This record gives sequence, C-alpha cells and structure tokens, in this order.
Amino acid sequence: MAYGNERVKEGRPSERRQRRSGLLADALRLQLEACRDDKGLAAIVVSDELGFCVAHSGGDGIHEELAAQLPMLADPAQRWPLDSDGLQRPQASLAVTSFSVAGATLHACAVKEPNTDGGAEVLARVASGFTRLLSQ
Repeated sequence: MAYGNERVKEGRPSERRQRRSGLLADALRLQLEACRDDKGLAAIVVSDELGFCVAHSGGDGIHEELAAQLPMLADPAQRWPLDSDGLQRPQASLAVTSFSVAGATLHACAVKEPNTDGGAEVLARVASGFTRLLSQ
C-alpha cells in the first residue's frame, strides 16, 4: 500500500488534502488557506469572542484589526451603517458568521474582492473545519 507522495508518483489519485500538519495552529491556517484559495478570497480571519485573532489567511497585515472588530460585526445590534457617517463603502465586502466549538464562540470573516461570491459557503466550510480540528 502506498502512502503520501508515493500515491502521486504512481499516478493514482492522491488524498484531497495535500498539505497537512500535526500542529493545531498550522492545521487551522492550512484549512483557511485552502478555503481562501478555493474561492479566490482576499482573506479569512477567525477571532474569539473577545476579538483576538485565532487564525487567519491573507489580509496583508490587517487581520488583527479585523479580528478585533469581528465580535461587533457578527452582532447585528452593534453594527453601524457605513453610509450614515459619510464613510465610503470599502472596496472589498465582508461575509461574517459565528459558530461554537467546545462552549466557545468563534467569529469568522471572509473578505471578498469585488465581483466574487461564495462568502457564506466558504464560512460554513471554515466553521466545519475548525469544529473538527478543535474537537480532536
């Protein structure tokens, strides 16, 4: 029986998850990278309920700021309309969701480039992956 890269060398179908890690932080990052690459997103950020960044992929250094805002963005009662303050809408749009893992609430955000879709779909995939990885 062939394992890992041997399957690819022999021309057989390879494992769908090519990049894996035994380290939790790396596994979470790899999962986010796969989701982001699959949908062509600018970034994906996951924060805890206090706004601390749990994991991110992409974002060009704004992931900490976005993570800090996620608990507010995830709560419709705390959102403020961008137009009411005279601010321009950002070039990219955000899709935000919340999910629970082991009693903790996490918030995930997909930063979509203009004219891309799949924000809600990819966040469901992020939530599923994080739930699986953090429950091990």
